[in-house]
Amino acid sequence: MTSQHTTLLDGRVQLMQSRDGLRASMDSVLLASAVKAKSGEIILDMGCGTGSVGLCVHARIPNLILNGIDIQEKMIALANQNAALNKLSNANYRCADVADKSNYRAESFDGVVMNPPYYKDGERQPSPDETRERAYSGDLNVWIASALHWVKQGGALTLIHRADALGEVLSLMNKKFGAIEIWPIHSNGNEPAIRVIVKGIRNRKSPLTIHPAIVLFNSNGEQSEQSKSILQGGGDVSQA
Repeated sequence: MTSQHTTLLDGRVQLMQSRDGLRASMDSVLLASAVKAKSGEIILDMGCGTGSVGLCVHARIPNLILNGIDIQEKMIALANQNAALNKLSNANYRCADVADKSNYRAESFDGVVMNPPYYKDGERQPSPDETRERAYSGDLNVWIASALHWVKQGGALTLIHRADALGEVLSLMNKKFGAIEIWPIHSNGNEPAIRVIVKGIRNRKSPLTIHPAIVLFNSNGEQSEQSKSILQGGGDVSQA
């Protein structure tokens, strides 16, 4: 796999990633913008890939202890390389299957983040790129079940997914996570949402909140100030 150097958050995150294969996207930065954490807390990035989400979270909230799990050895190798590139000594990455709950002790993490596979197995035309295919297809139920097992009582699960999968996401989180917050993400204000960020707190009973939409581009096709605040400035999605 040929890799190349890129950056996120206007250069604050240095990233080595595949030149032609699976790459970190805007989704990684958007997801990181919704993570709430305190310095010193322990965060798990499920399906961490190159480590981009955790690195973006760390750029916003220094001194976190980052953990990542991914089934692909190539991705874990890049994640370790990127931790060193960003001078992080408190990052731990593991090549393993998220379906195996024995990878970590129960209630090990203050927060869990995930950019899970967006499609079920057999739901889409398979990609000829094995790395992409393994990242794109999977069982969301398995991912959320493992997140529930690993996150502490009162800890948060934060994820990003296709907007049309919101019903499935909520059904899987129902009665396991409460205080659920949803941020719809629109390419522009005249089109339906393309993504949703969903956050829930384990065993919290507070009602659901739907936040104002995040609109990435204005009617002229120019990047919105809200989008710039998040994608370049590293802003908090709740304040952008």
